[in-house]
Amino acid sequence: MLLLLELASKISIRPSAGDVARLLMKSTASSTAQATIAQLRAELASSETTRREEVSIPTSLPPQHTHTHTQTTYKTYSTTHARIVLHDGSSIVADIVDYRGDQITLSTSFSRDLKIDTALIKDIQASADDREISTLLLKDGRRVETAPMMVTSGILALSDGEIIKLVDVDKLNPEPWEMGQGYAWEGLASAAFTFARGNTDSDQLDVAVNTQFDSTRDRITLRANVEQDTSVVSVQTEGNGGTNEIVSSREPSADNWQVVAKYDYYLEDWTNHYLGINASVEADKFADIRMRSYLGPYYGRKLFDGGWGKLDGELGFVWVDTDFFNAQDTEYLGANWNVTGESEILGGDSKVYLTHVGILNVSDDNSVILDTTIGFGFPFFFGLEAAAEFTVDYDGAAAAGKKAIDQSYNLRVGYSW
Repeated sequence: MLLLLELASKISIRPSAGDVARLLMKSTASSTAQATIAQLRAELASSETTRREEVSIPTSLPPQHTHTHTQTTYKTYSTTHARIVLHDGSSIVADIVDYRGDQITLSTSFSRDLKIDTALIKDIQASADDREISTLLLKDGRRVETAPMMVTSGILALSDGEIIKLVDVDKLNPEPWEMGQGYAWEGLASAAFTFARGNTDSDQLDVAVNTQFDSTRDRITLRANVEQDTSVVSVQTEGNGGTNEIVSSREPSADNWQVVAKYDYYLEDWTNHYLGINASVEADKFADIRMRSYLGPYYGRKLFDGGWGKLDGELGFVWVDTDFFNAQDTEYLGANWNVTGESEILGGDSKVYLTHVGILNVSDDNSVILDTTIGFGFPFFFGLEAAAEFTVDYDGAAAAGKKAIDQSYNLRVGYSW
């Protein structure tokens, strides 16, 4: 192998990715070094004319797809009708769609979203007419290019003749934000509403917005929700003169809102670790809460971040200040933990997601706040999606006469971007 690279560096011709990949296969089968060198000379000489007709490598990134909160719009980037050979000898003919985190995504005749662990891949054989240029982001942070994308025994030849291992590739055709240029913006705006008319008239409205700005350096998360429910009850009574009268009254049954803001800064030496600060403001008339706010720092870690899903855990402290309508106001230092995650384990573009926030009063272990939301979402079309959610909130320091647990079940419809 070293002899091949030394010969290539001494002559004026620069081998292309396809040339080097083919020579790697041939060199392993050569019986002598002289035969391998002769093959190399012939291959390089014959490929020079072909390379003169190839297009130059662009300096800017090609258009990229955009990640959304619930689904991913795929685009075939580099290699079409490639043959992917696995270590067990089986092979697949497919278009290479994406490569993220040691997992390659393929589009085949039987599945447009087939994910395979790259550790299982032995060879990738591009079609003869494929000269599409692919940009690769390596795990060491370098950006390189290859055309076409050909892998032999787990070895990938780049356009400049450099040889790397397939397992050293982190992303295929990375988006600008993955290269440290700006932010990726994703979000979901949804609503759950009910209008009932009859013996009991009720109007229920629950609006939520979740959005996130993510870069290679930091992450900004914003969440907001508003719930306004009213009910009109009609009662028939006997009026003056023996006539029947219908008396109607409209009463609110839910009146609450909350806004949460978080900022995370990724640590350079620990790629899955970060420091952050979060702030929240909320009100709930029927829980006697005029205003509750908290602010504090935390340490976070990406516990899982792979093809099946992601899970983040955070631990820190917050200062909690609660202003009640009738009860005595409180403020205290609390231990805070947050857990957020989502997974596509159910298959397709559907997902299961979780948001959990906990605050424990360090001076009173009976005073704890727990807010948990578990949901199942699935996309429709044009960015629209539906979700079924279960939310349970527990307030161990609820005002006198108020229940400590609130539960809700919602069917939501929203738009993601």
